[in-house]
Amino acid sequence: MSSSFDLKIYTPEEVVFNEKAVQLTASNSNGEFGILPGHTFFSSDIVPCNLIVKSESGPEKKFKAGFGLISVKSNEVIVALESAVVD
Repeated sequence: MSSSFDLKIYTPEEVVFNEKAVQLTASNSNGEFGILPGHTFFSSDIVPCNLIVKSESGPEKKFKAGFGLISVKSNEVIVALESAVVD
């Protein structure tokens, strides 16, 4: 199993994050959840939350995220958000 996954975080204005990550934490309508390498196929809503990314190449990054969607397929995670501001 891989020790990281490809993570892309988009807003309508820009690509906020496009790197390898080792962990992603966010919240959906049911509560907080986490994504790790090798995660099963998954798609969900995202509600406004503190989105936390542990990247493979550097320190933890935090974003104030607006509503959005997440899709996990194989070792690729795509997050589309209405807004994301570095916290």
